[in-house]
Amino acid sequence: MLIWSALAAALLSGLTLGLLSDGAPEWAIQTVELVTVVTVFVLVCLVETAGSRPDKPSSR
Repeated sequence: MLIWSALAAALLSGLTLGLLSDGAPEWAIQTVELVTVVTVFVLVCLVETAGSRPDKPSSR
């Protein structure tokens, strides 16, 4: 659930950044960029954590 929320936030902030790039105030662009970076960081951390579970059955 958290991965899907982070993915949705990344997509929405990326879309917003694309739409606001022409006439938006600098603080709004910086805020959207920060949200995008934090969301991508959370996604990477969640994927890495999910991939390194020792109790997960092996694929063999």
